[in-house]
Amino acid sequence: MKKRRDILLIIAAFLLVFLLMAYRITRIDGRIIKVGAASDKGFNTEYYLFIPDTLNVSDSTFLLVEPNNTGFVDDRHKEHKKAAYKTIRFGQSSQIARKLGIPLLVPCFDRPKEDWQIYTHALDRDTLLCDKYPLVRIDKQLNSMIDDAKTYLNSYDIHVKDKVLLNGFSASGSFVNRFTALYPERVAAVAAGGINGMAILPVEIIKGNDLIYPVGIKDLKQIAGLDFNPSAFASVPQYYYMGANDENDTLPFDDAFSPMERELIIKVLGGKYERSVGKL
Repeated sequence: MKKRRDILLIIAAFLLVFLLMAYRITRIDGRIIKVGAASDKGFNTEYYLFIPDTLNVSDSTFLLVEPNNTGFVDDRHKEHKKAAYKTIRFGQSSQIARKLGIPLLVPCFDRPKEDWQIYTHALDRDTLLCDKYPLVRIDKQLNSMIDDAKTYLNSYDIHVKDKVLLNGFSASGSFVNRFTALYPERVAAVAAGGINGMAILPVEIIKGNDLIYPVGIKDLKQIAGLDFNPSAFASVPQYYYMGANDENDTLPFDDAFSPMERELIIKVLGGKYERSVGKL
């Protein structure tokens, strides 16, 4: 009888430890809200909104935005949604949101396998030209998500400033850098890493070469219907960083750049070494 009781106590102890560990793993320190797709509001897919417990509601606050970056192509939407959830729960931006006490938005945009050249998570040229539902103009969809999130937060007396903070790394770093060039009036500040020394250049021509998007802003009006605002872009604080030992280079990859874009980048920015040290 005593032996059986001891076994039950050991099992109970293990269960208690397991439950405590599960609590530590699953606790969020805030609320994660999934907002469904609403084409009538301008966005064709879901987004996640994180409201940290550290939120300060005594004054207006910034909304932090990090575009989702799955890291691979997949035609199953659930895979991109899963990756977006991991970002808003465990990613760098969720830590920033907790630290600053501000809400965080992460969209759930697909990165298609069938149309692999459309690198949505980097907001490349093919993405702006995409006319297939649900990926038509995800830059505008993100703007609509931001507006929707602000309306939702304001309804709970969480007053959000007009301009947002952007954060990203690798493909999502390229996304926020390019989004800032498209909509500088909407951005309070941006930070991004791992963009291979290839931030968008806010000029139309270098060395006689027309800098088409996303190398530059020569044809923004033509492909996106947007006029580049140089003064607004220059007024946005922008911080871009690259690890000293980071040797990743996306230039050779066809999903990141077309042959025409690749040739243009080498002409105006040089090879891998020149781009890493910022030499024009």
